Amino acid sequence: MDRTLTSGPIVWFGIIVVTLLLLVVSQTILWLVVPILLAMVSYYVLSPMVNMAMSHGLTRPRSVLIVTAMLCVFLVALGGIIYSKIPRSSVDWRDRVQSTVSDYASSGSNLVVKARNTLLSFSPFPRRPAPAPQSVGIVGINGAATVPPETDTDTLRQNVSAFVDRWSGDAALELVHWVPSLFLVPVITYFFLLDGPRFKRFVVQAIPNAYFEKGLYLLYRVEDQIRRYFQGVLTLTLIDAVCLGAGMWVLGLPGPFFLAGIAAVLAWLPYLGSVTGCLLVVLVAAHHAPSSSSLPYESVALFLGVRLLDDFVFMPLTIGRSLRLHPLVAILMILLGGAVAGFAGLLLVMPVLGVVMVAGQIIGELANDPRLSARHHHARQLRQARARLDL
Repeated sequence: MDRTLTSGPIVWFGIIVVTLLLLVVSQTILWLVVPILLAMVSYYVLSPMVNMAMSHGLTRPRSVLIVTAMLCVFLVALGGIIYSKIPRSSVDWRDRVQSTVSDYASSGSNLVVKARNTLLSFSPFPRRPAPAPQSVGIVGINGAATVPPETDTDTLRQNVSAFVDRWSGDAALELVHWVPSLFLVPVITYFFLLDGPRFKRFVVQAIPNAYFEKGLYLLYRVEDQIRRYFQGVLTLTLIDAVCLGAGMWVLGLPGPFFLAGIAAVLAWLPYLGSVTGCLLVVLVAAHHAPSSSSLPYESVALFLGVRLLDDFVFMPLTIGRSLRLHPLVAILMILLGGAVAGFAGLLLVMPVLGVVMVAGQIIGELANDPRLSARHHHARQLRQARARLDL
């Protein structure tokens, strides 16, 4: 029997309520919540490396220092690669963003028009003739002249340009605001790796004696489950990036592995992330190969193929059934998270739900065990009787 179902509807209701309350609170301290979550992922991924170093005779502080230094080197190298792609001038950055977003939006619009025309060509109903374009007369010195109306593409470009002009400065300030908080990730990871066993002993000491054995077992089982989940997610992301990158390289898309990495990371957001990554690749295919009518559909087929491999091959081998939710519960929690905490809620709802769900499982299983409750009640009576002996 699934252990998560034994907790009952009351515990699950509490899990959902606590998750939403934490998302509301996290909006005010989002700069701290995101580094802590990233540090938790780093902790569970780097813990095997620390244990391996300790098995070779190194002390725990020295092992943690070496592993954290390797993490810092990796982050610095990754930051250098990203920094090299950013234009040095803010004007160049704004102009490039305007031009790029406008071009890709125009390619997407043309793709939609082509797809609509293709569907209409197979429709059994007759097509309605398009209205003739109207011209605007301008009277000049040499007589009347006509100027064609503004096209949809020009309107789209103007709208995108206005949008980028309005929000580019805020986006740049938001990125600068996040840089100091991201520096906390290696620091928090270092203390997680160094003092993780001490924190576990601190939590275990708070468990009553009657619940100690089962509580200790549940904590071990849940921690092992979370560790396997985070390690499996990163392994699955790497496999997806390699498979998508190889497929896009065969299709001839530019920057296949970089684009595949972005799509694989977006897949961390269930359902919505996969759809967003697929749309991103389809836009790139439509923009860089406008003359090819089949390349966007081949990109969609590639995504569907990799998704099927995920569901039937990769995911059972990496993540298994750890922290797996019913699809309806996952969709409802994503919608609720976005409703109560905006975009931050969409990103944080699943990790926060996983942590709260683990805590709810432990509390629910301990509270619903009648034998443990009887032992705890009997132990309290013995302590009270011992305390009253000398009165």
